[in-house]
Amino acid sequence: MSTEANTRDPGSETAALSHRERSEATRARILEAARSQFVANGLEGTRMEAIATEAGVNKALVYRHFGSREQLYRDVLNAAYARMRESESELTLSADPIAAIEQIVCFTLSYYVENPEFLILVGIENLHQGEHLKTLDRRSLRVPDLIDRYRGIIEDGERKGVFRKGLDPVDLYTVVSAQCWYAVATSYTFGFTFDVDVLDAKTLDARKALIKRVALGYVRDLDIADG
Repeated sequence: MSTEANTRDPGSETAALSHRERSEATRARILEAARSQFVANGLEGTRMEAIATEAGVNKALVYRHFGSREQLYRDVLNAAYARMRESESELTLSADPIAAIEQIVCFTLSYYVENPEFLILVGIENLHQGEHLKTLDRRSLRVPDLIDRYRGIIEDGERKGVFRKGLDPVDLYTVVSAQCWYAVATSYTFGFTFDVDVLDAKTLDARKALIKRVALGYVRDLDIADG
């Protein structure tokens, strides 16, 4: 058998790789443009022409990569959650459970401040009653990883006797996330109402300290009646 028959053309391999890289780069550019458009205009207000223009491609190429506006929105939503979970997973927590909660508060508030588009996308999806989120693969949302991280902090705190018994990881997540979300998502209306720059560094530090106290108040042994 000839050598030529057994040897791949390196030029064709390079061309194929180059085409694949260009395709992936185009797809990423479309996703970024779509995220920008959905954040600015919502799902219903976003047009594929505007996404194509911002991405610097023609509309047919957008459809070729994603099929529909709704699928593109779902991919943007999925990517937003994936980025959030990936950032959470990179956080190295203290062995001290109290310090670990303080770290999570600082991380969550900072992430929301630096990525307000994530909160906007979550808000848009809530307006749609979670219709599109329900179609995503739950594994990509990494909810078990999130719960396990909070559960680990709780179990460590209970074992060391610094947390009360019977804490729920989802409740702890709710306490932290909801307080941080409110601080950022309502910054315009809250700021106007109370004449304060919510996103000013000094104000954020004060809000961060408040959220830490709220979260630590939840995990400690406080005599608060249910109901």
